[in-house]
Amino acid sequence: MNIIRQIGYIALGTRFRIITDRLMQDADKVYKKLGIDFEPRWFTVFYLINQKRGISITELAEQLGYSQPAITQIVNPLIRKKIIKAVRSKEDSRKKVITITQKGEDLLLKLIPVWQDIESAVKDLSLSTGFDILFVLNKLESELDKTNIYSRVMEKIKYRQLSEVKIIEFDPAHRDTFRDLNFEWLSKFFKIEDKDRKQLENPEEEIISKGGYILFAQYENEIAGTVALIKHNEKTYELAKMAVTEKFQGKQIGKSLAIAAIDKVKSLDADNLYLETSSKLTTALSLYKNLGFAEVENKVPSEYNRATLRMELNLKDIRQISKF
Repeated sequence: MNIIRQIGYIALGTRFRIITDRLMQDADKVYKKLGIDFEPRWFTVFYLINQKRGISITELAEQLGYSQPAITQIVNPLIRKKIIKAVRSKEDSRKKVITITQKGEDLLLKLIPVWQDIESAVKDLSLSTGFDILFVLNKLESELDKTNIYSRVMEKIKYRQLSEVKIIEFDPAHRDTFRDLNFEWLSKFFKIEDKDRKQLENPEEEIISKGGYILFAQYENEIAGTVALIKHNEKTYELAKMAVTEKFQGKQIGKSLAIAAIDKVKSLDADNLYLETSSKLTTALSLYKNLGFAEVENKVPSEYNRATLRMELNLKDIRQISKF
């Protein structure tokens, strides 16, 4: 047990389970000592059945937050012991509800004073800590309802992945990588057009020499993605040729590249950054919207057959974007 305490918050679930097991085991000892044929794990289900006097398995699961199979595992032995029974609903004969039997009523009379004693003992235990444990548990459950642990962990993983991405600028040694990364994703979703080939096979001449930039994302010592900034005039740049290799997708590479591109254009004192994309690229669209891009009317026909919409980011309205 000492090692579990030393581990800290990561073992909190384990500690909750251990405490729960201890409470349940002690309650079981009480029932056995008093000769009452009842198991602690049945308590909440039996208590609710008694309160409702006719409740379905589905309703039990919903109100207690259990799965239906878990409810069934508790209900079945209670039915076998004739403590509860399944009957046709008076309101809907097609529906079965669970209700208490006379044997269950007799058992309940024995259980109620024992439950009161258990409640009193647990309350004494709680007060002995100097904290209102029920209040803390209510707060904890309320916070979990707002954001569960899965979402909280995934958010931290995203932040960590963002911090592990290194952004580097164009180097002739990465010329072929720029082409290959884009050919990879274009071949998967669309087709490689003449405009693509011209820019991807001659990036220095078509992009960099015209005042544009090419950035790469390095992850785990590999080039994982790339993006280009194409200059149209002193105040307007286009975010283009963003590609992330399939091996590293889901590692926040695209977001890191987009943020770096926005920060780069901001440092150049530009006012507008736009991009052309396809409505079929739902993941990319979600990223762009989260970064502040808004869909606008495309008054000039795109040079790409795949482009179905245009999005813009007004750089005058934002400060430098942080990864975090």
